[in-house]
Amino acid sequence: MIDELRISQLGVIESANLNLSNGMTAITGETGAGKTMALTSLSLLMGAKADPSRVRAGAEKATVEATFVVSAESPVVSIVENAGGTVDMEGDQAAIIVARHVPARGRSRAYVGGQTVPMAVLEEIAQHLVTVHGQTDQLKLRSEAQQRAALDAFGGPPLMEAREAYDRAWANLRQAQATLEEFRAGMRQAASERLALEALVKRVDAVEPQAGEEDELKARAMVLEHVEDLRVAMASSMSVLSGEDDGGALGAIDTAAQMLAQVCDADTELGDLSQQLHDVSIVASDVVNVLGLKLAALEADPEELNEIHARRAELRSLQRDLGMSIEEILDQRASADAKLRSLAAPEEHLAELEEKVKEAHRSVMDYGRRLRTQRRKAGEKLGALVSEELHGLAMKDATFSVAIEPTDGPTRHGLDEVTFLLAAHRGTPALPLSSTASGGEMSRIMLALESALNANPMPDHTFIFDEVDAGIGGKTALSVGQRLARVGKASQVLTVTHLAQVAAYADHHVVVTKKTDGSATSTDVVVIDGEERVEELARMLSGHAESAAARTHAAELLSTAVVP
Repeated sequence: MIDELRISQLGVIESANLNLSNGMTAITGETGAGKTMALTSLSLLMGAKADPSRVRAGAEKATVEATFVVSAESPVVSIVENAGGTVDMEGDQAAIIVARHVPARGRSRAYVGGQTVPMAVLEEIAQHLVTVHGQTDQLKLRSEAQQRAALDAFGGPPLMEAREAYDRAWANLRQAQATLEEFRAGMRQAASERLALEALVKRVDAVEPQAGEEDELKARAMVLEHVEDLRVAMASSMSVLSGEDDGGALGAIDTAAQMLAQVCDADTELGDLSQQLHDVSIVASDVVNVLGLKLAALEADPEELNEIHARRAELRSLQRDLGMSIEEILDQRASADAKLRSLAAPEEHLAELEEKVKEAHRSVMDYGRRLRTQRRKAGEKLGALVSEELHGLAMKDATFSVAIEPTDGPTRHGLDEVTFLLAAHRGTPALPLSSTASGGEMSRIMLALESALNANPMPDHTFIFDEVDAGIGGKTALSVGQRLARVGKASQVLTVTHLAQVAAYADHHVVVTKKTDGSATSTDVVVIDGEERVEELARMLSGHAESAAARTHAAELLSTAVVP
C-alpha cells in the first residue's frame, strides 16, 4: 500500500505531502482544483509517459515520490533488489521509495530505492502494487481480450495452470507448423536446385579432372616441347663429366683424390679433403648414370604433345565455365553429390514433419478442452458472484454471466471466445457488455468484478478508482460507496469522486482546493475530519458548505455510512 505521497511542482500542485492509510480514502474538491492531478502523479510512478507540459510554470522540474509498504515476502522486494535499489526492512514489512523526476526540458528519470531504473521496472512494480479503474477502463472492459484476462485471473491456479499448459502446446504447434512450411518451401526450391546440381555434376564428370593433373600435364608438355634442347644438354653434360679420351671431370677428380691420399700421413687434413673428392666423384658418377637413362628414354612424341595441349585446354575451359580452380571444382562436385543424395527422397521427412504437426494439433485440442472446462467452471462462479454484487449496487434484477463459445479453430488464447453478458432487467435477454451496458452500469460492473476478482485480502495492493461513479446518483451512489468501502476492508482504496454519497463511506477524506494570489494558481491537498468533513460533503451536496440543510444531510450521510 501507499504510505506517503509527496508531490512537487506538478501542474497546479506546488507542494503536497499526503500520508495515506489502509481502507478507503476519498479525494474530493471543486472541478478544476486538481483532483485528477493527484492520480496523475501516481500514474508517473507506474511508468506512464511523462509530459513536460505538466511541470508547473516557472519550475525546473516536477517531482513525485511515494513510499510503499509491503510484506517482506512480496515479489516487489526482489524486483527492487535486483534493480540495485535499497529496501528498508522492518520485521515482516518492507518500505520502498519510488520516485519520478520530470524536467521542464529533457528526459524524465525514475528511481526505485534510490537507484536509477528503466521505466519497465516501474511498470513491473506497479503490476504488483496498483490497479487503476477509470472511465478509460470501462472501454477496456468492453474488449474481449480484457474480459478473457479477467476471467483467467479469477479462475486462480487451476485455470492458470490449464492456460499455461495450453500456451506451451500452442507454441509447440506453431513451431511444428513453421518447420513444416519451411521444409515445404525448401522442397519447392529443391527442383531448380536439383537441376543446377545435376548440371554441375554432369559438366564436371564430362571432363573428369584429377587432383594435381594440371601440374603434371604442364611438366610433361615442357619436356616434349624441348626434346632436342634436352638431348643436347644431357649428352654434353655426360661428355664433360666422363669424357671418352681423358676420363673427363670424373677422371680428374679421381686423380686429385689419389694424389692427396698419398700424402695424407704427412697432413691428416689432406686425407679429409681426399675423402670429400671421393664423395663428389660418387655423386657425379650417379648423375652420369641418371643422365644416361633419361637420354635413352628421351624421344620426341608430337602426338602425345597434341593430346596434352588438348587436355589442358579442356581443363581451362572447365575452370572458366565454373570460375574455380580444379581443387575447388572437385570440392564442389563432392558437395553437389552429397546434396543430391539428401534431396533424393524428401517425402519420408515430409511425412515425419506432417505427423509432428498433427500430433501438436491433437495436443492443442486436448489442452484447449481442458482450458475450456476450467473457464466454464470459473465463468459460472464469476457470474454468480458478480450478479450478487450487482444486486447490492441497486441492480437487483440484473444477471451477469460469462459465455464460453467455441471458435472455428484453435487460437493463441484457446478454443473459445469469452464474452461477458448482462441482462440488466428481469426478462431481458443477456447481451454483451460492449453493446448493452450504460456508463453508470459499467461503473457498477467494474466494482462488482473487482470485488469478485479480489475476494481474498490484498493488504499490499492499492486500488485507484477515478470517478467511476460518473453517471449515477441517489441510492445507487450509496451502494457504490458501500461497495468501495468494503473493498477497502481488504485493500487500500483511493477514489476520486464528486458524490457525497460515495465520499461519506470513506475511512479517510482528502480535499483538493484551489487558491490564487492574483498572479498564480496553486492547489492544496489536505486531510480533513470532523466538521471540515461535514462542510465538504455539504458543498458536494448543494454547492454551499454553509447551507444548514446541506450540513444536516451531510451529517446524516456520515452517521449512516456503515459498512456491514
